[in-house]
Amino acid sequence: MNSRYFYESFWAAYSTELGSQLSIHTESRRPLHKLLASQLPTSRPARFLEVGCGTALDSCVLSRIRTHAEAVALDLSKQAAAIACRNAAQLGFPLRVLAADLTALPFPAGTFDLVFSQGVLEHFENPEPAMAEQVRVLRAGGTLVVDVPQKFNVYTLRKRRAMRGNRWPWGWETEYSVGQLRALGCRLGLFPVAAIGHQHGRLLDRVVIHPHRMIRNKLSRWRGGAKPSYVPGRAASAWESLWDWMDARFGPYLAINVAVAFRNGDAK
Repeated sequence: MNSRYFYESFWAAYSTELGSQLSIHTESRRPLHKLLASQLPTSRPARFLEVGCGTALDSCVLSRIRTHAEAVALDLSKQAAAIACRNAAQLGFPLRVLAADLTALPFPAGTFDLVFSQGVLEHFENPEPAMAEQVRVLRAGGTLVVDVPQKFNVYTLRKRRAMRGNRWPWGWETEYSVGQLRALGCRLGLFPVAAIGHQHGRLLDRVVIHPHRMIRNKLSRWRGGAKPSYVPGRAASAWESLWDWMDARFGPYLAINVAVAFRNGDAK
């Protein structure tokens, strides 16, 4: 597992422009955001928590989809928490951000309807204590969504090679098949209810899945202006929906990332 010092150093050097960050999250993580939104109750006010939030842009995007949900995000790194606060403020989202350890969450039991992480638990040699702590703060019938690198793809081979050469910027990490991830949740008394995959590599994501977004982003940069909120047209939306359908069925086995949604034992 990477140390707190590693993450403070990583986020202190982080300088990606907000528009570029948001574009990546909005485009390539769309299936994840749809999954997260589908797990929040609609009949009453909802509350969600992102652990290991980094930039917290996934929380910001989810807040845009579910405008009445109370959003909380935390990260081990104070540097990351500061970036998350700045991003949320610039985007105009009322996000509460904390610097805290996800293995000792500063919340009472049963606080949240949804707890999720993206690209976090693969950095734990034993992720069960961290998952158990997230389950503790879930309400009865709440949902835990775990998103990690998917095991069977070229990305894993490239990552392993870079790690052996000490060239992997995100430090030590592992990866999971969808079956391994489901088994991990079941050992903690959780019940898998959904799984999706997302991200397929830069070329496929930009040129095949989102060519309309890539062209629009390039035109915006050439014009030197801020990119307005983008709503895909009918044809573009239909194309993205087709890929969403495939990511929901085949993505857990083929995509770079796999996300599994679990219900806690109180929903049995």
